[in-house]
Amino acid sequence: MNAIIALCHFCEGHGPCILFCTQAFHSAHDAQLLMDSAPPDKRLPHTSQGEESSLESLMQPPPKSSDQCEACRSVTDDHPGFMSHDTKAQISYISGQYPEQPQLYGILRHACVRSLNCEVCPGREGPIVFGEEGGCHTFSYTFNLQDSQARGFSRLYSFIVVMMDRVFLINLWPFLVKHFRTLIDELKSKAEAVFTREQDELKN
Repeated sequence: MNAIIALCHFCEGHGPCILFCTQAFHSAHDAQLLMDSAPPDKRLPHTSQGEESSLESLMQPPPKSSDQCEACRSVTDDHPGFMSHDTKAQISYISGQYPEQPQLYGILRHACVRSLNCEVCPGREGPIVFGEEGGCHTFSYTFNLQDSQARGFSRLYSFIVVMMDRVFLINLWPFLVKHFRTLIDELKSKAEAVFTREQDELKN
């Protein structure tokens, strides 16, 4: 499995949820086939009989848009997603609310829940790595954004990177911390500007 990058959010009504994710494919043809395939809730992975039981717990389909609120939904069920190409590196990227392979939704969902509920830094903001031997490992960077419509005027989010290679993930720590911090600072700045404007409107 290639690494998956995702933005997660703790919804006040539905708990931890995946807002958006991106997967890398080293073959543009494979990525295009995946984009043209059936929706996630109608696709099944190719497994042998012995693998079926081990994948059963990861086969729960993603929730439908009708079961979600605006805070935990980024695109509609029928949205085809986004595809971008790095021609120099010969890598294609597919982005959408959920992973294209159904079995990866369970893995990413599990990482999402842990990043927002369990594996957090003191103060609830900052980077951390967690995982299990023989399983997937996750880099998580949790942060809060100001929101005038949220309980306590703040919402909890996280950027996560999920992959099998723990050593490689740890070696990426400086790179991930630097660039996620840049993204988070920009999001905080935009959220603060909106929060201030909405608070001023309430006073008038």
